Amino acid sequence: MSDQAVETQPKKKKRRKALWIVLLSILLILLLALGSYVFMLWKAWNQTSTFEEALPQEDGTVSIPHSEELQELVEEAKETPIVNESGISLADNVSEGDNNGDGILDVYEGGATSSRPEESASTDILLLGSDQRSGAEAQYVTGARADTIMVLHIPEDGSAAYLVSIMRDTWVNIPGYGSHKVNAGLNYGGIALQVATIEQLLGVRMDHVAEIDFQGFKALVDTLGGVTVQVPFNFSSGRYTYAAGAQTLDGGAALQFVRERYSFSDGDYQRVRNQRAFLRGVYNQMKAEGALASPATLLRVVESISPYMTVDAGLSPSQIVSIAQPVLANGNTQLVSLTLPNAGTGWSWDGQSIVVLDAAATSALAHALQTNTMNNYIATYGADRF
Repeated sequence: MSDQAVETQPKKKKRRKALWIVLLSILLILLLALGSYVFMLWKAWNQTSTFEEALPQEDGTVSIPHSEELQELVEEAKETPIVNESGISLADNVSEGDNNGDGILDVYEGGATSSRPEESASTDILLLGSDQRSGAEAQYVTGARADTIMVLHIPEDGSAAYLVSIMRDTWVNIPGYGSHKVNAGLNYGGIALQVATIEQLLGVRMDHVAEIDFQGFKALVDTLGGVTVQVPFNFSSGRYTYAAGAQTLDGGAALQFVRERYSFSDGDYQRVRNQRAFLRGVYNQMKAEGALASPATLLRVVESISPYMTVDAGLSPSQIVSIAQPVLANGNTQLVSLTLPNAGTGWSWDGQSIVVLDAAATSALAHALQTNTMNNYIATYGADRF
């Protein structure tokens, strides 16, 4: 018996050693394949531009100074009441801390600047769709405003991803400039001022910021082979015609679809709903095609849009994977979308048609984002889930 034991023991060691060699070889092959993919992804992402100054300083200020002319506008706008189309003051929107009812808390009126919010365990990314043109169009349309403004909020536990749309005509305080439409921040003080404006509005620190221009948007859609959206009703915009029901849009038609507002009686409200319909279409299509699980598909998407994107220096492919990891680990692909609450439309002191904040509801949303209690907020105010 002892002789047999002496003979069989080395054989087991040999088999075990051979097994480890096979496993290590497989692991090495997988690492090489993964490394090759990561290298390709990194190479594609390197076409992406980065902002010189993407985030405000800790005291909430940005380095771009504002002109004397704009400073005069700040002084004029401080105590001007907001009225609706019928000339009626929006006094019904008066709430605690907002005595003139314009939806902006009094402490933030008149260009007041506040320190950046504290860092939190959640991840918050400001997503911008800029109306800045590139190529031949740039010679006809100059400057830039944020045509689409969204905040992507991912709690620490990855329980869901929340996408908060902010209507571009929302009347807010822009630090250093006073009361203006929220999308003017990009034009007045660059990306850092746009970030500062959103941080002050929501009381949440933006960890990253990404901007895509018109050409990048169209490239994304065309790379996906078009996107199928549910068109709410028949309408036309420019050279495009949209029929109620499911319709597959190419890049040009999709861009016009998410930008159109003049064809609708409620203007920007319907535009935001259309943007949600488009996002739902992209989400469903990428999910159906397994884009996130397919390196080849994801690589094509990154390659198509990276030349048209600008991000903060910290938003690298590895950082994106890190951000997505809690959601993927949770097995939860749910995207919850909602719009920053408002109290209807009105007219600014200088005759602009604006969207007036609902100060109380906005404060509730800010609190929910800060304390990871979005489910409580949604139970009261509602949201889209897809």
